[in-house]
Amino acid sequence: MDDINIRKATVDDSDIVYRLLKDMREGEGRLDAFVITPEEFKRDGFGENKCFEAMIVENKNKKEAIGFATYFFGYNGDCGRMLYLEDIYIEPVYRSKGYGTAVFKYMAKITIDENARRMEWCVMDDPSWNAKTIEFYKKFNSIDDNLKQLYLHGEVLKKCAEF
Repeated sequence: MDDINIRKATVDDSDIVYRLLKDMREGEGRLDAFVITPEEFKRDGFGENKCFEAMIVENKNKKEAIGFATYFFGYNGDCGRMLYLEDIYIEPVYRSKGYGTAVFKYMAKITIDENARRMEWCVMDDPSWNAKTIEFYKKFNSIDDNLKQLYLHGEVLKKCAEF
């Protein structure tokens, strides 16, 4: 793939990555859950106390951003340091051309280079609209240990935090 460039996103890329993230949520039918502002995104990913990293995927021929990946490092009680791949997105027109595979492999390399033992992610397990993504991850022999991701958000989180 000579026409792809994957690089660490800079603060100057913040608006582009934010737009792509919003496009991804819209494509998932989850735009109502997308509450982060561009300012929060810039602060959290590119500010003094950032809590995630971002990679930007560019088409060299067209000199444009066509995707991104966001990730952070965490700790797993079984294996220690791990990379959590929060989001990976390639614009629809560029899919099934090897870009997603290149980004995924790039993220695996970052995992190893940063001395992490595991790369972890979640996938929306709804074959009615996400079958291609599910199949994409299966081709890497990813491990599905039937864990279910749970979370608290918004008012439910506030209610839980009351003592």
